[in-house]
Amino acid sequence: MVPTPNQNIELIIANEADKVYLSRIEDIDDDHLVVAAPMENGVLVAVRPETSVLISYKRVGPVAEGRYQASGIIKRRFRQENVPVLLIRLTSDWKKNQQRDFVRVNVLLEGIYNGLNECIVKDLSGGGLLFAAEEELEVGSVVFIDLKLDQNVIRLHGNIVRAVPKESGYEYGMSFINLDEQTRQLIIQFVYKRQIEIHRKVKNQNS
Repeated sequence: MVPTPNQNIELIIANEADKVYLSRIEDIDDDHLVVAAPMENGVLVAVRPETSVLISYKRVGPVAEGRYQASGIIKRRFRQENVPVLLIRLTSDWKKNQQRDFVRVNVLLEGIYNGLNECIVKDLSGGGLLFAAEEELEVGSVVFIDLKLDQNVIRLHGNIVRAVPKESGYEYGMSFINLDEQTRQLIIQFVYKRQIEIHRKVKNQNS
C-alpha cells in the first residue's frame, strides 16, 4: 500500500542505524519520495547523498491497516518552500509486515531463560520473539529471557503462545508482557539496524 503526502513515517539511516528518526512525506511518485529532513534536538541531521535508508509507516483505518516498509537511497538534499527535505529513490516495493505491528527480523542470539536455561533467539520484534530451547514448556507459560543487544543486557518477560517440537528440542513463540517503552525502543532500533545490514549484504551480492 503506497503512502500519501502528509503521512508520518519513521526513517532509519544506514550510518545512524541505532536511531529512529520521525519524518513526514511531502511528495511521492512511483519511484521517489520527498520527505522532511530529520531533526534531532532541533538540529538537522546531516545525511550524505547515496546513503541507504529504511522507510516505515503505520496505516490506520478499515482498508489495508498495518505497518508497511520500503528501502531507498537518498539522492539529494534541498529546500522545498523553505522546508529542508530529502529526495529518496525507492529501491524496493512497499511491503506489509505480515499483519504485525512491529517489524520482525531473523537473528541468532544467545540467551538465558528463567535464569537457568540456555536458548537461542531466532527472530525478534518489538512485540515478541522466537526462541529455541531443549526443555519442554507449555503454551500459556510465563517466562523471562535475559538477552544482550549490542552493549545492552535486557530482560524480557512474555507468554509462550506457540510451541513447535523439533528434532532437537522445541521452538517457542513468545509475546512480550509489561515491556517498558525504553526497552521496546532498544529492540526496535536493533531490529532496524539488522535490517539495514541485511539490505546492504543483498545489495553487495547483487552488485
